[in-house]
Amino acid sequence: MRERFAKGFNLYKVFWIFMVGGVLGCIVETIWCYFAFGELSSRTSNVFLPFSTVWGLGCALFSVFLHNSKDSRTWVVFIKGYLLGGVFEFLCGWVCQIALGVTFWDYTGLPLSIGNYVNLIFCAFWGLVAIAWVKWVYPFFTRMIEKIPKKTGVILTWIMVCFMIVTASISGTALLRMSARSANKPPRNVVERSLDKYYPDTVLMKYFPKMKPV
Repeated sequence: MRERFAKGFNLYKVFWIFMVGGVLGCIVETIWCYFAFGELSSRTSNVFLPFSTVWGLGCALFSVFLHNSKDSRTWVVFIKGYLLGGVFEFLCGWVCQIALGVTFWDYTGLPLSIGNYVNLIFCAFWGLVAIAWVKWVYPFFTRMIEKIPKKTGVILTWIMVCFMIVTASISGTALLRMSARSANKPPRNVVERSLDKYYPDTVLMKYFPKMKPV
């Protein structure tokens, strides 16, 4: 009998949930923004592929903390998702502000907002997502991932890990260089000159149209 890839709960499965969640989340958010705001704009976090790091990490986080919650009461799952989502959004917003000097969303001025990055109404959305995740999404992802042949799955995983490390590093470095340009800092080496050439502000704003300097 063929040995299944990522059987049970493990890092291989979490990684692929991160990948699939990031891509699907980016697509869903792009479609939602089109119908909500009448504009088709990029929602990616990566300059090489349509991938939302926030959605990917959110799916991975829900997998880690909720994978054993299938038999829990619905209201318990909702509360877990509500709290996890709120803490997660705050940490993501804070890290982007501190590390990159930018913000990708800001709830300031909206009712029931706590600071810039947490809104109690949107936390309820995370709670509903947690319920759907536990009851339907995570079991479906588990079945699909475990259908992959083990050897193929392991090889593909490490190829994608390397790809994501490289592309995320370039994307993050390009944003850091953008922040430096806004402070009128000239390029200091060949890497920064290349970033100025291939990823100027006009290009980056096409990838990250909602991004604003802090």
